[in-house]
Amino acid sequence: MKRLGNYEDLQLIFDEHDAGMNVSEAHGLASGMLCVQFDADFNRWISAIFDTEDQLKALTNEDKQGLIGLFQGTLELLKTDEFIFDLLLPDEEERIGVRAVAMSEWCQGFLYGVAYMGVGDDKDWSEDCRGILRDLMEISRLDADNSDESDEQAFMELQEYVRMGVQILMQELQPDSDSSTEQPTLH
Repeated sequence: MKRLGNYEDLQLIFDEHDAGMNVSEAHGLASGMLCVQFDADFNRWISAIFDTEDQLKALTNEDKQGLIGLFQGTLELLKTDEFIFDLLLPDEEERIGVRAVAMSEWCQGFLYGVAYMGVGDDKDWSEDCRGILRDLMEISRLDADNSDESDEQAFMELQEYVRMGVQILMQELQPDSDSSTEQPTLH
């Protein structure tokens, strides 16, 4: 997902600044927030990742641009009519167990993002959406230690299911969404 930035480069930002999550979980968080509200606040997202003022101040301009690119790119991919959105996970060359853990963390982030934007169990979800949310909760609990390379096909199917589930949830959360995009700024 070049539009979002390079996974390893972004992860380095998270590691260097002791982020409270990894890049997959942060992308899930952004995706969940933006599925609820296309004009979700970039600063609110970044404050959930870097909990202290010192961490935020330590971000270089290059770091900030990379994070803005990730957030803005996520918004653009979610809003395209072709729905080319995908999960930001480690490359296919990485072991399946590592990618499965990242997908689990992505789902945790997504669910957190939806809740962080104030959408909870009290929402009148359709039965399909309730099922997707339950499945995302189960995926967020994946035990990647038991996966091996023969699980590649199952992993790809699960990734596609999550991707399509995001689209269905977004359509329920934003039935009348418009197409305007705004550039986030870091204060």
